Amino acid sequence: MDPSQDAGRTVIAVAQLAITVGEPDANRQAAANAVAEAAVAGARLVVLPELSDSGYVFDPAAPGGPAAEARGLASPAADSVTLRQWRSLAAAHRLVIVGGFCELGADDRLYNSAALVDASGTRAVYRKAHLWDSEKLVFTPGDAPPSVVDTGFGRVAVMICYDLEFPEWVRLAALDGADLIAAPVNWPAVSWPTRERPAEVIKAQAAAATNGVFVAVADRCRAERGVSWISGSVIVGPDGYPLAGPVLADRAAVLTAACDLPRARDKSLSGDNDLLADRRPELYTWAPDKRVAAATAHWAARFVANGTSYPDFQAIMARIGRWDDWCREWGRTGQHYEELAETAQAAGRLVTAGEAWRRAALCWHWGKFVFTDHPEEQRAAHERTVACFRRGAGTLSPPAEPVRVPYAGSTLAAYFRVPPARTQLPPIVIMIPGLDSVKEELQATAEHLLSRGLAVIAIDGPGQGEAEYELPIEPAYERVTTAVADYLKGRDDVDPERLGVFGVSLGGYYAARSAAYEPRVRATVALAGPYRWDLDWDMLPAQTRTTFQHRSGAGSPAEARERAAAMTLEDAAARITCPLLVAYGGRDRLVPAYHAERLAREAPGAEVLMYPDGSHGLTNHAFESRAAMADWLAARL
Repeated sequence: MDPSQDAGRTVIAVAQLAITVGEPDANRQAAANAVAEAAVAGARLVVLPELSDSGYVFDPAAPGGPAAEARGLASPAADSVTLRQWRSLAAAHRLVIVGGFCELGADDRLYNSAALVDASGTRAVYRKAHLWDSEKLVFTPGDAPPSVVDTGFGRVAVMICYDLEFPEWVRLAALDGADLIAAPVNWPAVSWPTRERPAEVIKAQAAAATNGVFVAVADRCRAERGVSWISGSVIVGPDGYPLAGPVLADRAAVLTAACDLPRARDKSLSGDNDLLADRRPELYTWAPDKRVAAATAHWAARFVANGTSYPDFQAIMARIGRWDDWCREWGRTGQHYEELAETAQAAGRLVTAGEAWRRAALCWHWGKFVFTDHPEEQRAAHERTVACFRRGAGTLSPPAEPVRVPYAGSTLAAYFRVPPARTQLPPIVIMIPGLDSVKEELQATAEHLLSRGLAVIAIDGPGQGEAEYELPIEPAYERVTTAVADYLKGRDDVDPERLGVFGVSLGGYYAARSAAYEPRVRATVALAGPYRWDLDWDMLPAQTRTTFQHRSGAGSPAEARERAAAMTLEDAAARITCPLLVAYGGRDRLVPAYHAERLAREAPGAEVLMYPDGSHGLTNHAFESRAAMADWLAARL
C-alpha cells in the first residue's frame, strides 16, 4: 500500500504473530519484525496480540501452578523490557504501538495488560477487566475503564480480547470519544458453520457498527501447548464491515487498512438519526428487584453497624440486581474472607484469621437472613455462618464459648462470654435475636456490655439461627428465657441472681415477654420490639413476611398473619414490674414508634430511650444507643 494514495487517512496495522509461551526474546523479535513491515506500509498504529511477550498457555502442572510460570515471565510496566523495546520501535518508525504484555503490579499481583506506547514512552497501561476461563487462576482483573488516548492522528481506546464482547465496555470507550478500539486478543480456536465467520469476528464487527468506531483486532497463530487459535485478525470500519481480514489461517500476517478516523466522530445515520444522540439511557438503567431495594433501604445501616465494612457492602450491592442473586453475592465476599482466614491461620496469624472468619460468617448470614426463595442455598449459607463464626469465636476478647442450653427435650445453641476476672462474679445478660438475626450478629452489641463488666449469653431460640430448621417460632419466649436461667444456675463463673435480658426487633418483644413472666429477670432492654406483630403486617417488607411464615411453621400467608397476631404484649405489658428500658427510633419503618410508646405506657417499670431520627434497631445511632443501653443495664445489675 502506498500511503500517499490515501491522503487524509491513517494507515492502521494489526500483526498476527506466532508466539511461544516462555520465549519472550523470540516473541519480541517477531513483534519487532512485524512492526518494521507495518512501517514500510505507512502504518501510524500497529496492534500486537494479547500477552505477546510471555505467551498465553501457562503450564498448570508447573510447580506452583500456572501463576508461577506467568510470574517468572512478568515484569512491572515501569521496568518492562517489552515496553522499552516498543518505545524504541515507535521512535524509529514514527508510529504508535498497542500490544499485550504480562504485568507484575506494584501490589505483587499479575495482570493481563496492554500498553499504548509512542516515541515519548508508555502513554497508557490497561488491565484486562473481563478474564477468560483459566486466566482467572493466574491474573487479577483490572477495575479501570478502557484507556482512551489522544495520539495526534486519532483517539485510540485499548481493551483486551474478552473485553470486546461486553457491549457496555465498548460503549464506555465510544462515549469517551474513541475513534478506534485497539484490541490485542488470543482467540482460542472454535468451529463455525461453513461460509460463516467465527462469532468472535462477528462480535468485533457488531461492536464497531453499534458504536460507529473502527476496531482493530490482532489475534495470533501457531498452536501453543495443544491450544490453537482462530487467527481472526481483522480491521473493521465504523459501519461494521471489514476493511482488512479476517485472516482465518494459521499463519503470521500483517494487515493494513487506510482509515478515515475522523469519520468515527460523526455518529449520524441515514435520516435524522444519530447512534449516540438517539440513545435513551433513562430507559436502560437497571432497575433492581424491589426486594433488593427494600433490603438495602431497611438494613444497610444494620449490616455496617454489626460488623460488615461499608466498602464491602457497596461492592456487594453493586453486583446484585435481582433478589435471586442476593445470597450468592454475599457468599462470594464470604468466600473471600474464608480464603484470607485460611491463609492467615496457616501462617500462624491467629488474630487475623479469627477476624476474617467472623467477617466471613457475617457475609454468609446477610446472604441467608431473609432469603427463603431457594431453601437449599439458604441452608448452605446458614451452615457456613455457623461454621465460620465457630472458627473465629475463640479469638474474640473475651472469647465466645459455644454452649448448648437444654430446652423442650432438645438443646439451643448459644455463645457465652465472660469479662476478665473481677473481685465478684459478674452479672449476666441474655441476648435475644430478632426474626432474622442470630447469636453471631449480636456480638457487636455484646462488646458494649462486656466492657462494662457484664457477662453475656447470646441464644438462638426457636425459629432462630441454629434452631430455625427444627423448632418453630415460640410466641411465649419466656420459656426460652426460663431454660437459659436454669442453665446459668449450673455455672460458677457468673451470678445468675443478677440476670438481665436484651432483645432487638422481634427479640424486643421476646425480651418484654421474658420480663413479664420470668421472675428471675432483674432488668430488661426491649429495642425496637413490636407490641403486637400483626398490626403493621402489610407494611412489612415481603421478605420479612415470608421469613416469618417459614420460621413460624405457617402453611400460608394468611396463617402467618394469624400467628403474628398471637405475638402480643396486650396481657404481658402490665405484668412488667422490673426495670424496663424501651428503646426505639422515631423513624423506624419496620416497627413504627407507636409500638414502643404503647409498651412504655402500659409497663409499670418502663423508661424510654428514644432517638427522633432513629432507624429500626437504632443502627444509625449504633454507638450512642448501645453505650446508653449498656450503661443502663450495668447500673441496674
